[in-house]
Amino acid sequence: MTLSANRWHVIAESNFAWEREALEWLRAHLPDRDSWHVWTNFEFIDDEGKVNEVDALVLSPAGLFLVEIKSRPGVLRGDAHSWTWTTDGRSFTYDNPLILANRKAKRLASLLRRQPAIMKAKVRLPFVEPAIFLSSSSLACQLEGLAKTATYQHGRPGSLDDAGIVGALGNGITTRASTPVDAIQVRAIGRAVIEAGIRPSNKHRQVGDYKLTKLAAEGDGFQDWEASV
Repeated sequence: MTLSANRWHVIAESNFAWEREALEWLRAHLPDRDSWHVWTNFEFIDDEGKVNEVDALVLSPAGLFLVEIKSRPGVLRGDAHSWTWTTDGRSFTYDNPLILANRKAKRLASLLRRQPAIMKAKVRLPFVEPAIFLSSSSLACQLEGLAKTATYQHGRPGSLDDAGIVGALGNGITTRASTPVDAIQVRAIGRAVIEAGIRPSNKHRQVGDYKLTKLAAEGDGFQDWEASV
């Protein structure tokens, strides 16, 4: 099932072993057929000048999906607003990553929709849906209800009742009615991704003596980053 090189587009190699492992697992389990394509590890600048990092953008017959990879092991609990990971006896609480992934998905959709390849071909750009991939095989996920929205583990790729990330990408995440992505849309979307000016993700930005390590918060006209010396 491994996705061939002409369908797996590496914009940049990840600097993180856990992320590379997650992406290779994904590649090995996605169908190598139309309309599947994946672009990995890139960033884009949105209309407000904000930097948006993307782990993977997946095009399938069911649509377009912005996939955020989270690989922390341990136990995961939380609600629709915040998640708490407990690893080796230590707990860490963060915003539910779906919140930021959803913002990125909307920004990317807006950017792609304006590209000449989409406008001139007069094709429908599929709705860009966010998905969270919990890729650690040693994670005990205890999320329930709304807290687990669009959040997936490995599942059982290839099975009819696969409830994992591959099944979600192949079947779609929402119940939104749509026609399968066709070859004309695939070509237009591929060109639009290039026209949109995506570039290799730079996860080690430097400002003076500080390395920006993680986006901590954002709002209208600003982004706050965690930094280290």
